[in-house]
Parts: sequence; C-alpha cells; structure tokens
Amino acid sequence: MQELRRTGKAKFELRSLIRWAAATLLGGIFGCTLAYWHFRQLPPSSPVVAFIPRTTGSNYTEDMRRGAQEVAQKLGYRIYWNAPTREDDLDRQIEIAEAAVRRGAKALILGPTNPGGVTTLINELIARRIPVVVVETEAPVPTGPYLTSVTANQDEFGHLAVKRIEHVIGGAGQVAIVGLDPGAPETLIRARSFMQAVAADPGIEVVAQLPSSVQILEAEQSTREILSSYPRLRAIFAVSAEATQGAMLALHDLDRQQSIALVGCDRDWFLEDDLREGKLDSVVTADPNRIGELAMRAAVEGAEGHPLPFPEKVDAFLLTQDGAEQANNR
Repeated sequence: MQELRRTGKAKFELRSLIRWAAATLLGGIFGCTLAYWHFRQLPPSSPVVAFIPRTTGSNYTEDMRRGAQEVAQKLGYRIYWNAPTREDDLDRQIEIAEAAVRRGAKALILGPTNPGGVTTLINELIARRIPVVVVETEAPVPTGPYLTSVTANQDEFGHLAVKRIEHVIGGAGQVAIVGLDPGAPETLIRARSFMQAVAADPGIEVVAQLPSSVQILEAEQSTREILSSYPRLRAIFAVSAEATQGAMLALHDLDRQQSIALVGCDRDWFLEDDLREGKLDSVVTADPNRIGELAMRAAVEGAEGHPLPFPEKVDAFLLTQDGAEQANNR
C-alpha cells in the first residue's frame, strides 16, 4: 500500500511539473507571438507602457497581459512586458521596472513581488510624475494623481469560500486556512474576510491558520502538519495558487482524501486541470483579463497627462466543475 501511494504521488508530482513546464513554454510562445504581431501593427514611435507583473508564465498573468494588450493596441500604445523568473525576486523586479522607465516608458503597471519592498520605487516615480498602476495587490502607499490600483475584490474571496464550504460539508465541521504570506497582502485579506464570514456561522470551527510562501513544498508541509494535528478536519481554504497546489500534494495520498474539501484561490492552468479532474473542490478567483484592461486604460490616462482614476476592484467568483458562481449573491 505504501509503495502504491509513493508511486501515485510521484506520478502526481510529475504531471504537475509537466503542466508547469508546458504552461511556461506556451505562455512564452504566446507572449512573443502576440508582442511581435502587436509591434508590427504600430509604428516604432508609439508610446510604451511597461507592464511588470510578479512573474510570467501563469494563466493569471497571461490573461492580464491579453486584456492590457487589446486596450493598448486600440489606443495606439505598445507594451513592454517583463518580469522576474521567480515571484519572490524583489531586486530583479525593481531592476526591470527602473530600466523600463529609463528607456522611456510613459507609465508603469506593476504587480509588486513584495509591496513593502517597492515603496521607495513607487515614491520616486510619483515624484517624477510617472504614472503607476498597481495590480495583483493593493497599492502600498496612498493613491493619488500618479498612483492607483486595479485589483480583485479580495474581501469577496473569503466570503465565497465560506459559502462554498458550508454547502460542501453540510454547514458544520473543522476548517483550516493555509498560505498566509505577509509578502502577498492579498492572502491576509482573504483569510481575514474568511474569518469574518465564519463568525456568523457557529457550526464551522477554524482550527488553524498557517503561514506559507510562494514555495509549493512549504505549503505542502504546512498542510501535512494540519492533517496530522486535526484528524476530523473537513475542509481547507488555500489562499493562493501556490498554497492550493501544496495542499493538493498533501491530500493526494490520503485514504480520506475525498472527505476533505479543498477550496483554492487564483485561476491557473494547473488548477483548472486539477479542478476538472476533481482533485480540488473549487477555486475562488477574479477575471484577470478585465484587470489588465482596466489597468491599461488607467495607465494610458496617466501617460496622456490626466490624473489617474480612483482605485478599482474587480468582482471575485467561484469556479467549480459545474461552472462559475458569481460573487454578488452573498
């Protein structure tokens, strides 16, 4: 039995690695093709907006890019798209952003790798009147004419997760939260909104809230600790894509896997595949294409000398095997 479990987990990890490599390769091919086609459509003198996400190659960031690219083309702008190869490479992200501005980018769309670590960069750009639009998380300093944000409505993530878990486990049972990362403040907001929603339901008991990082194996270890400590656990809320993948690894070779509902966060190629295969119950996400569109419109407004619009939030929704459930019904 142990040998079968080890073999099954090895196959699961191999499939995850293959999917990751394929997603990265396809994302790169698509990005290069789209960028080439876009540059062919615009004269070299077209103004540039730099878009620097946390990293590239994920479905979420590529969808943001597609939305931004469509708007940029319509408005006569080009996109400079670049990012670190690792989500936690703050120094590289700052280096890329500074280089893009030196080369003449009229505005910057930034998905901070570490919001606290980019405050100096953002303040310097604001002082130079270079518009900055923050995506993926809230702006780390007060917004104004040269700084705004376009993000998912993070408060809705926790409420949707609680609503789904209540439905799946019958309204009562032990639940754990994994993946809290101070470097990604949206994970803390999602956990906080989950706790606020749970407060109205005495049947659900949150037994643990464990930190993690962008490392999937760390999230796996955190989940294993929870499973060992709470044998009556009924559900897990993983507050990031990495935490969701780590929790799936931990749940993969358990005899009781089917009795523990996993609700994850953030749409991604691997998670969509896993959702279809029933390896997790559901995913709370927002439309990254829409975020990219709104971010580019705001950046162009700033690039053309207008004050940036107020921060915007895009509604979250729940993805299940049966389709999408909108967030506004809670």
